[in-house]
Amino acid sequence: MNARRPDLPPANWRLIFLGLAVLVVLVLARGAFVQIGPGERGVLMTFGAVQPGVLDPGLHPKLPFVQSVARMNVQVQNSQSTETAASLDLQNVSTTVATNWHILPGDAEWVYQHIGSERQLMRKVIRPAISNAVKAVTAHYNAQDLIVERDQVRNQIESQIRTALDPFRVVVDAVNITDFHFSREFAAAIEEKQVAQQRALQATYDLQKAKVRAQQKIVEATAQAQAQKLLQVTLTPELIEQQAINKWDGHLPEVVGGRGVLPMIGNVANRAATARPQ
Repeated sequence: MNARRPDLPPANWRLIFLGLAVLVVLVLARGAFVQIGPGERGVLMTFGAVQPGVLDPGLHPKLPFVQSVARMNVQVQNSQSTETAASLDLQNVSTTVATNWHILPGDAEWVYQHIGSERQLMRKVIRPAISNAVKAVTAHYNAQDLIVERDQVRNQIESQIRTALDPFRVVVDAVNITDFHFSREFAAAIEEKQVAQQRALQATYDLQKAKVRAQQKIVEATAQAQAQKLLQVTLTPELIEQQAINKWDGHLPEVVGGRGVLPMIGNVANRAATARPQ
């Protein structure tokens, strides 16, 4: 015998239909609106075809199952990449460049229609533009000059990236060179050159110091010679005798002889005795 399914009361069937109706209404209501957040722009599509204009931040109506919305980020974004290029002196240089950029808010629909999503924009447009700019600018500088002229190199790379991205409705906010990498051989050569320059500076300093010391000795010797010469000119026998007279204390020097201690009498003593007041 076949089991017979029990019949539900009419009230239960009404509840089931009511629940299904509410669910359908909720699904339709949810699909009838789209919310665009801050820093975003919405691209409205009808059966996949992009519609003119963009949706600003806020709540917007749309036809469920007919229309869809793609969100585009128009805030400043950062792209960092490392590009290897040959310098003017044929050295391989790896340059790490950080680029800040954003999509023009009013052109988000154009970007999506002609290029695609932000990931596609990065892959198709932004990264190739950065790579080409780095290679083109690097080729005009010797490897060591890239470090010395870092600001000038950065400005030229930024200018080329701006020019390349402008037709795609992308604005470049800033470009920074975060690092340069050279081959091991070239880095060792640079280090050796810097050491040689430091040694040359130290040798120059030591030479200048020796010259100063030699000049000081010459000045001192010249001054001493001039003093001796002046002393020879001014120190006459009369002056020596006069200085001896001034220093005599009135006692004659004594010597020991065969007759005992005898006074030494000389010209100086006689003159001194004569010169003393009576």
